[in-house]
Amino acid sequence: MDKDRVIILCTAWSPDYWETSKEAPYPKRRYTDLPEWKTLASNCPLAGLGVYIKQRIKGRDIDHRDKKFVYLKIKKMKYDRNTGQPYFNFDPIKASETSSKRLLEQLPSLLLFSTIKSEDLLKILKILGEEPPQEWMELITAEKPAKSWRDYVGVRFLELIDRDLGNEEFEDRVAELFKALGFKVTQFGHKVVGEYPDGEIELDEDIILVYDCKNSHDFVPSAEDRRKLNQYIEDAKNKYKNKEIYGIFVAKSFDSIQTSHLFFPIGSLVYLLYKKIALGNAFTLAPFRKIIRKKEYLNQTLIDNEWRER
Repeated sequence: MDKDRVIILCTAWSPDYWETSKEAPYPKRRYTDLPEWKTLASNCPLAGLGVYIKQRIKGRDIDHRDKKFVYLKIKKMKYDRNTGQPYFNFDPIKASETSSKRLLEQLPSLLLFSTIKSEDLLKILKILGEEPPQEWMELITAEKPAKSWRDYVGVRFLELIDRDLGNEEFEDRVAELFKALGFKVTQFGHKVVGEYPDGEIELDEDIILVYDCKNSHDFVPSAEDRRKLNQYIEDAKNKYKNKEIYGIFVAKSFDSIQTSHLFFPIGSLVYLLYKKIALGNAFTLAPFRKIIRKKEYLNQTLIDNEWRER
């Protein structure tokens, strides 16, 4: 991502966590939960905010929202190549004059780490009566690369990443996104009565995918979720003879990956739409045949490897 976005980091780990330089780990999270990770990491140092939240830690509810948020300099971003766990190396610049709670009330969504457009954040800070320190402002106003991948994608799809949409709206936009990618889509979900998947997509004449939307972060399929998706797969097999049928969970992010089904984070699908725009006529859905049959996890690295200019 270019420098017109600010990284928001949240924790309740300690009441002074953001006030000393350190490397902040995010266990049980993946760097791909931030779709623009690759570009962000290449543009460090970046402006950031360290925010205190209410969080359940080791079985206890911890609430540090009364603590003032902190202006940060994000010096480096990295991730564990085995687990995908992200790390943010930062220096504090200055504590704000405003409680984290007041800031959180103005932010569009609450995630442990996310980004926001600098112009939108500056408007929020003005409402709160904040005067950001000069060193922090210089991180925002530094020379920017010409384009970010997000600049190619419409707001309607970016809001799948950035906003907390209602479940029905989430389902509708996921169906629109699959259509924009080039799939033939039949939407069910809230549009029909009965037990149906949220939709079916036709990859080609041989492969049908049934998908189930989960409008949540860190989604882990329950036994009931898996049972329903398996039933949708069986129903599709009875409906489409002599076709390969696969099941997909589509969610904002996943906490664990199982090999029984396919897992598509919404941020990865939006990033793939950028790839379609950037590649133009060279874009094809063909790589999905291998991804689906091998049940690979759809993340930005995989997309960059499979969809690149030849």
